[in-house]
Amino acid sequence: MNREENVKSFEELMGRVNREGKDALMDYIRKSDFYTAPASTRFHLSTEGGLLQHSLNVYRCLKAKQASIYWGPILEAAGNDALIICPLLHDLCKTHFYKIDFKNQKTYDPEKVLAAERWQVKKDNAGAFIWESVPCYTIDDRVPYGHGEKSVMMIEQFMRLTGPERFAIRWHMGFSEAPQVHMQLTQAMNKYPLILALHEADQEASTLMEDEKDNKAWPTEKAQDDAQEKPAAGCDFEDAEAIGEEKNGI
Repeated sequence: MNREENVKSFEELMGRVNREGKDALMDYIRKSDFYTAPASTRFHLSTEGGLLQHSLNVYRCLKAKQASIYWGPILEAAGNDALIICPLLHDLCKTHFYKIDFKNQKTYDPEKVLAAERWQVKKDNAGAFIWESVPCYTIDDRVPYGHGEKSVMMIEQFMRLTGPERFAIRWHMGFSEAPQVHMQLTQAMNKYPLILALHEADQEASTLMEDEKDNKAWPTEKAQDDAQEKPAAGCDFEDAEAIGEEKNGI
């Protein structure tokens, strides 16, 4: 992950947006921790600069949809600004949202185990270990206003959104929202398909593109070839012979 290149890409993309209040919004972003914050506490891109990387990944996934026969016309109708603003700012709510804390973790590093005092060394099925305090990200939500709706609120403190942009960012979490609002979500998606496109791009980025600390190497031609050659981990199934094929001479 190259954070300097990511900042440059983010600012170049936002520079294409011509909307009143955008400069004030960018000033806020630069002064916030948006460029250094993680994207999550321990799942995808839980690392410095992860939020910025994730935002760019969602942008790339959303733009890739324009090549499809179905999504192409829908995203063209949304407009160029929406295809920049929605993915890049959908998680603006995560600024000033995380803090660094510490947690106790088992460490099996032989050098650390040997250097430790005898009373510090424990054993389990994996071997000898010591408990070690390690840094981690935790949530410190200073403005508990929700998720998508919080991003909308923060953006519109500086720059007005269009209706489709507002709805797409508000509902970008899709059906991970509480079940009692699923009917509203479905109605919103029918009204503004951009919601579904942004949600899919968000899921594609976090699930297919991102590891805990960086983007995955996948997809590459070599990775695809390796995946086809190697059986899935833990899969014990084998091809079965057709029933009665040999006995009945079929």
